[in-house]
Amino acid sequence: MKIAVVGATGMIGSAVTDELLGRGHHVTGIARNSDALKLRESLTRRSANLFDYDTFAETIRGHDVVICAFSPGHGMGPQVYKGVVEAGWRIKRAFKRAGGDYLINVGGASSLWNARGTQMFEVPLWPQWYFNTASPEHLRYLHGVTGAAPFEALAISRERIRATAGADPHADWPEQELRNFIAKIAANHDIGEGGRAQLELFEHDRSCDWSFVSPPWFLRAGPRTGAYRTQVRELPLEGDVPAGISVADLAVAIADEAEHRKFVHAHWSAARDIAVTSRATISVYR
Repeated sequence: MKIAVVGATGMIGSAVTDELLGRGHHVTGIARNSDALKLRESLTRRSANLFDYDTFAETIRGHDVVICAFSPGHGMGPQVYKGVVEAGWRIKRAFKRAGGDYLINVGGASSLWNARGTQMFEVPLWPQWYFNTASPEHLRYLHGVTGAAPFEALAISRERIRATAGADPHADWPEQELRNFIAKIAANHDIGEGGRAQLELFEHDRSCDWSFVSPPWFLRAGPRTGAYRTQVRELPLEGDVPAGISVADLAVAIADEAEHRKFVHAHWSAARDIAVTSRATISVYR
């Protein structure tokens, strides 16, 4: 197939590009600076700006599938919120103008629902439960991605909590400054709030074929196992804590969707494959 990947130089977009090329597809890697993509067989590099509507529609025309993995970055502020929402509006409108066949939009975990019938920022367990269940490895990954030093301090604190005999491994942070940092994130999670609004641009639209995929809460770099499980609409869990997946395995799930189209007009997620996941264990989440 001929597949366009928007945001092909980003974390998810680059992994999806690699996965698709490995399967023998012809990929058009689209980015603001496509020169950052290394030259490879079956890869066409195209520099285009999603916000230049007319030009962008022509760039994605003629593809069997368009995968949008655009991200405005990890900053905070209304410009980030606007970037996420506007990107959803523009990719869908450009796709329709181009007469596209199938659009896969990569959203965020914040748009996933839970057993209480709410999304991430409305559930009473936000933000403590989400961040308190993060492993030191994931917190250090966030430090590397964002450059925010408190994430390293959170990792060190979580290691101390886990090493304390009889302590709840998900206990709240004893350091007030770290609790303040988490509270600041909770109050200014503009990219997550934009992701929820972006979903609403798709949910009830049947004028084109689309699929909206949200990664689970714990997404980070890791090995490609080729195994994953999917869940429609709800945040995937492992027992009573949020689930995770490697970027490489999320790319496998997205590439599978491009090939098989199992989630047309659906909001879904993919998480790492585990032997047993029982909804009976998620009472903390209710």
